[in-house]
Amino acid sequence: VGQGLAYSTRSQRHLLNVPASRMGAFADEPEHFLRWLRQETPDTEAGDFVPRLRYGQYLEAVLKETVTRAPPGVQLETLAGEVTSTREHGGLVTLSTRSGGELVARTVVLALGNASPADLRVADGGLYASPRYHRSPWAPDALAGIGEHDAVLLIGTGLTMVDAVLSLEEMGHQGPLHALSRHGLLPHRHPRAAAPGTYASPGIRDVLRALRREGLRAPEPSHPIPVRVRALLRVLRHEVRLATQAGASWRAVVDALRPVTVPLWQRLDDGERKRFLRHLRAYWDVHRHRMAPDVGDGVERLRAQGRLALYAARVRGFQLDDSGTVRVSVRRRGERREEQLQVHHVVNCTGPEGSVTRHGHPLLKHLAEAGRVRPDALGLGLDTDRHGALLDARGHAGGRLFTLGPLRRGELWETTAVPEIRTQARALAEHLLKRLGHGFVAPRRSAG
Repeated sequence: VGQGLAYSTRSQRHLLNVPASRMGAFADEPEHFLRWLRQETPDTEAGDFVPRLRYGQYLEAVLKETVTRAPPGVQLETLAGEVTSTREHGGLVTLSTRSGGELVARTVVLALGNASPADLRVADGGLYASPRYHRSPWAPDALAGIGEHDAVLLIGTGLTMVDAVLSLEEMGHQGPLHALSRHGLLPHRHPRAAAPGTYASPGIRDVLRALRREGLRAPEPSHPIPVRVRALLRVLRHEVRLATQAGASWRAVVDALRPVTVPLWQRLDDGERKRFLRHLRAYWDVHRHRMAPDVGDGVERLRAQGRLALYAARVRGFQLDDSGTVRVSVRRRGERREEQLQVHHVVNCTGPEGSVTRHGHPLLKHLAEAGRVRPDALGLGLDTDRHGALLDARGHAGGRLFTLGPLRRGELWETTAVPEIRTQARALAEHLLKRLGHGFVAPRRSAG
């Protein structure tokens, strides 16, 4: 419990992409994880990017400690099973599992994490039903069957693709690797060591102050903060120029945006959000979600050796050959003609499925068909109120079903990383305690 997909990896090469000093489980104690690490490895530096499996072990340890210290009457029970449906009755929720069991609760939180990738909507030529296709690199034994010298196509060029490449190399793979996405962009990397001193982006600092002063009210026509994607992009580029002139990096500007990303996103209307997703999302992702330095070194080494090739292209279709290889029809960005790529395996690294109610968890599909949840306007997740309560087909919150994390992307956008999820988790816990009538608010942890 607590490891999930990201932190259950056993690979020492799968690293956190955030320094250890910022990964504490508690928002008011960001170095809690670092101190935990130093109990066994005293030489761990604040800026180290440590293996993800260590973070999974940390979360598990924190949970066990919390349960041990729980006051009388508070207990945690973990059950193994797949919930397929729910029904509400008399102020309670009954959950039904695939095995036929039931569980009754007053409140339910759907903490499902990311959905699985979706198959490309192209002619698959029998590929999807064959062992040559690997739908998710995170499934058990996901890369089994890939030979040492097999040519592999990885669909997607983000951090998931990077993880898959590292896993293949760890398995002893020596064959060619082809990574393809619409823009062909590779995540940028963190610097190996932070530059001396810090750079405070003046424009972003002003935005942060104004947002705190104004709260999250609907923007007025005369509001000084731009609420158009094009205007925000101009501000960002201007700040990067200022940072460069001051001897700092563009990374400082992107990082300075982190506290204001959610309120800025909430000030954009649906049209502007769609414009961002259509034109800027790929560029935001590679600047915002960066590789650890050692991971970046490994990727660059593979590219320099000619073993990893990146393509800005779209897949137009697949076809299995009689020999068992896969012919992939691709169209490069900006070109009209298609070309053929011959590989032995295809790995889907496109990331979580967007339409979670259509292809995702069976419980979500059940709830959507019953009209008890609805997708957000962008199709990124589910509609919620400000506390994370799920909205039904009419836009009403029943107050029994809640969620947090990736399912709130449409409303919050920045909701997939630990710093945001730990804040959401605490706020939701305090809200639920008040609703349940306990009149109890968990004490803040001290920084000591």
